[in-house]
Amino acid sequence: MEKLYANRFMPGGCDPPGRPDDPFWRNEWIPFVSDQDGWTGKFIDVRDERIGRWFVGETTITGECASLADYFDSVAEMLMRIADGNHPVCGVAEGRLVWS
Repeated sequence: MEKLYANRFMPGGCDPPGRPDDPFWRNEWIPFVSDQDGWTGKFIDVRDERIGRWFVGETTITGECASLADYFDSVAEMLMRIADGNHPVCGVAEGRLVWS
């Protein structure tokens, strides 16, 4: 995560510099979940604590969750649906998550 943040950090605060109201990346966004290559992931906006997500080549989404606590609540709810067998793309087999 540290390398990802360091690679995204931009002088002037956002990337690209000419779009401060609609950037791909802002220095105030701290990544906390990412794929191995850093192409996609989630971040927390330290200005207002909202959670967003990015995917290289697509518009960055801000405000996906109101806070980190709300994000973790949504993860817990998803895990409960999986455990109950009510999740359409994931189940449990032999004590392991199985994604379809």
